[in-house]
Amino acid sequence: MLEEIESNLRKHLNQAFPDHHFRKVLEYAVFPAGKLFRPQLVYSLALDLGEITESHRLLASSIEIHHAYTLVHDDLPAMDDDDTRRGKASTHKKFSEWEAILAGDALLNFSFELLAQIDPKHLSEILKLYGSTTGSKGLILGQVKDLENSHSKLNEVLEIHTLKTSCLIQLALQGSNILSSSKLDKDKIMSIGESLGVVFQLLDDLSELAEDLGSHEKQINPFIKYKEYVVLNELTKNITTVHEILCCDNLINLKKVIDNYLHKMKDKIFSDKDKISEYVSDIEVIFTIL
Repeated sequence: MLEEIESNLRKHLNQAFPDHHFRKVLEYAVFPAGKLFRPQLVYSLALDLGEITESHRLLASSIEIHHAYTLVHDDLPAMDDDDTRRGKASTHKKFSEWEAILAGDALLNFSFELLAQIDPKHLSEILKLYGSTTGSKGLILGQVKDLENSHSKLNEVLEIHTLKTSCLIQLALQGSNILSSSKLDKDKIMSIGESLGVVFQLLDDLSELAEDLGSHEKQINPFIKYKEYVVLNELTKNITTVHEILCCDNLINLKKVIDNYLHKMKDKIFSDKDKISEYVSDIEVIFTIL
């Protein structure tokens, strides 16, 4: 599945490349691709509901390209101010700030351009969903709340995680659902997406404890900032929600993708457990819930 997803991503992104040296900035921003988790969700649910169509492939590439744009802009000095991304220099460090800004703009616009090729009978519904999850009521709002430091309480952190991470996951799942011949209940799909996004981000927060944390990271990491058992309870609650919903339907492929992700995170946390235990004393609980 991953090879097909990346192959289609490259094929679709080639449509965006101008005959100009700027294309290397776009390539750098997107490749090598990350875990391709969101496209995997699109593909796996499509398989569970029937088949993967060209519209599913376009949606998967569009979401990953949109995700790449958010990362390029997140790393900018005016925002999260990160010098590295996925083990290499951030786009604005490799090139320049203005090139990174315009690369992000180009990727954002192209993510919507790809949608124009989707089956017209589904396009209106997909566009409405896409706009609500990625725009000022979704992902962008989450970034606003994050940058204005609206996270003095744990529930505010979880709201940011829901907006910044869950929304794209909900887009992948519900978008795939819309494009499929068989359909699942929308509320059920959106509930899986919301809980999965919180789990995804909290596990990311937890795994970051194995790194050399700066003062800023220590101030905002929920496992340090809030009571450990409260954060672990939220993680447990959301993992349980995902599993309960998945077990109610014959979603074999989707369950496999999610389980593979959770197992990889479990292995990563286990390999770094000595370092993480400096911050989270009850680390063994993690291995029982994943």
